[in-house]
Amino acid sequence: MDGRDLVRRVRLVGSVRGLRTVRSAWRRRSADAAALPARGAERARVPGAVTGAEPGPGGGVVRFARSELRIRVSVGGAVFWAWDGAEPLPSYAVAGEAPAPDERAVLEPGKDGGWQVVAERLTVVVSRTGAVELRTPGGVLLRRELPPRWWEPVGGGPVRWVQRSEVPADARFFGLGGRAGGPRLRDGVYGLWNTDPGGRFGPGDDPLYLTMPVQMVVSDAGTHLAFHDNSWAG
Repeated sequence: MDGRDLVRRVRLVGSVRGLRTVRSAWRRRSADAAALPARGAERARVPGAVTGAEPGPGGGVVRFARSELRIRVSVGGAVFWAWDGAEPLPSYAVAGEAPAPDERAVLEPGKDGGWQVVAERLTVVVSRTGAVELRTPGGVLLRRELPPRWWEPVGGGPVRWVQRSEVPADARFFGLGGRAGGPRLRDGVYGLWNTDPGGRFGPGDDPLYLTMPVQMVVSDAGTHLAFHDNSWAG
């Protein structure tokens, strides 16, 4: 083998790897372009101020100016909450029937015009603007979901939304399904979309074959698992 053969071999290897990378990127863009059409003009929305509440099994419904929040605490201690009429089923998080509500958990007035559901294992606090807090029986904060924001297309169509969460400063995150970088979620941005990078992959090739909006949070205050039941891109 002379120098020209060596250069030719190196060039061939580099071309194959480059082609695989380009092909993976093209496939990802093609999938996104086919499933996520361009959006036109939109209107930004938030729930608004609380207007009332209706108790129900394991919790109840808190109504706001432009939305409503349903809360239900199950017998096992899990909490289901959803905006604008979403139901516990169907769900990727539940196998079979939905857990029975905890009849001892009651929706009652809270502080500063908000509402709360006090259960044996935790307390769910809803502010008058739509923030949701999960607290331990001793009042320690486990998780805070800020009021959601969503955008409605002026001409009609699917709504896109943003949900921001706050957890204790010492919290560590795991989850989101198959990740090239492993289950521990380091600082960064993670897409919720299924692709097929093909062949070998590295930490920068996320998302992979199966991503799920499930997150486990570990902190001194306690460990909890949050599941956002959304099958679309995120």
